[in-house]
Amino acid sequence: MSVDTRTQSSATTGVSVPNAGSAGPGGGDDQRPGGPLSRLTVRGLGAAVPQALAPAVLAALLIVFAVLSPSFLTADNLLGVLNQNALLLLAAVAMTVVVRAGGIDLSIGVAIDLAALTASALLADDYVAWVAIVGGLVVGLLVGAVNAFLIVVLRIRPFLATLSVWFIGGGVQQVATDGGSPIYLSRSSVPDEFAWLGAGTVLGVAAPIVVAVLVLIIVWAALERSRWGRVLTAAGEQPTATRISGRLAGTSMATAFIFAAGIAAIAGLILASRSQGFVANSGQLYVLDSIGAVFIGTTLSRTGRPNLFGTLVGVLIFALLTNGMNLIGLSFYWQGLARGVVLILILLLGVLLARDRSRKPLT
Repeated sequence: MSVDTRTQSSATTGVSVPNAGSAGPGGGDDQRPGGPLSRLTVRGLGAAVPQALAPAVLAALLIVFAVLSPSFLTADNLLGVLNQNALLLLAAVAMTVVVRAGGIDLSIGVAIDLAALTASALLADDYVAWVAIVGGLVVGLLVGAVNAFLIVVLRIRPFLATLSVWFIGGGVQQVATDGGSPIYLSRSSVPDEFAWLGAGTVLGVAAPIVVAVLVLIIVWAALERSRWGRVLTAAGEQPTATRISGRLAGTSMATAFIFAAGIAAIAGLILASRSQGFVANSGQLYVLDSIGAVFIGTTLSRTGRPNLFGTLVGVLIFALLTNGMNLIGLSFYWQGLARGVVLILILLLGVLLARDRSRKPLT
C-alpha cells in the first residue's frame, strides 16, 4: 500500500522515486531523492537564490576588479573606499528607515545640506564646536519635522511632500548663500573637535567609518529589537491593519521621517568637517544612490522588506563599482550608465527569480 502511494506521488511531481523496499530500517522516506527532506532542501536552496543575488554581484565585483587592477584589493584602497562612502551609508540608513515605514524621502539631501550649512555658518561666526554641531542637528531634525507635518497631518503623499521640501531646501540654500556661494573655513577657524568628525581616527580607523557603523548598529537595534521598530514595520507593510488594531501608524511614520533627518544631519556635519565648509547641493549627490542601495537591499529579504544588512550590501556594490571603474580608467560618462545597468539587473533578476520560484513547485 505504501508503495502505491509513493508511486502516485512520483507521477504527480514527475520525480523518479526508488522502490520502497530499498529504504533501510529507520532511514525513512526523508533520505530518498524526492522525499520530504530532499524537497525541503531543494526548496530551501531555490528560495535562497533571489536573496543571494546581490551578495553574488558584490563578490563578482571584487573578483573582476581585483583581476583588472592590482591596487583594487589592497587594504589601503578598501579602507579608502569605506571612508569615502561613509556618508552614503548614513544616507542609505536614513532612507531605509523611511522606506520601511512605507514612505520615500527625496529631501534626505536637503537635511544633509542644511546641517552642513548651519554648522559652517556658525563656525564662520566663531561659535564653538558643540554649538555648531547642535545647530546642525536641530536644523536637520527640523527638515524631518516639516516632512512629518506635511505627510501625517496634511496627508500629502511622501513623494510629493519630500519633493516640495527638496525644492524649498534648495531655495533656502541659494538665499542664505547669496546665490549658492560656497563657505570656506580656514583650518584655524575649525575647532579640533569638529575637525575630528571628518579627519579623525579611532584605533587607526577613519572617524566617518566609525560614526557610520555606530549609527548602523543603533538603527538596527531600533528597527529589529524595539517596539517602535515593530510598529513602524507593521505600519509600512500593512498600514490599514495597523490602524485598525489601534497602533499609532501616523506617529510611526512621523518619527521615521524625523529620525531619518537626524541621521542625515549627522552626515551633513561630517561633510562640513571633511570639506571644511559648505558647497550648495552637495548632499543631493547621495539621494539617488541611497534609494538604489535600499532597493538592492530588499532583494536579500524573502518578503522584500527593507533591511540594514541588505542596504549595506547595496552601498558596498555602488562603492566598489565606482572605485573599480575609476581604477581601470573608465570614463565618468560611462560610469553612470554602468551603475544604472547593475542596479536594474539586480532588481530585475530578483523579481524574475522570485516570480519563477512562486510559480514552479520545487522538488
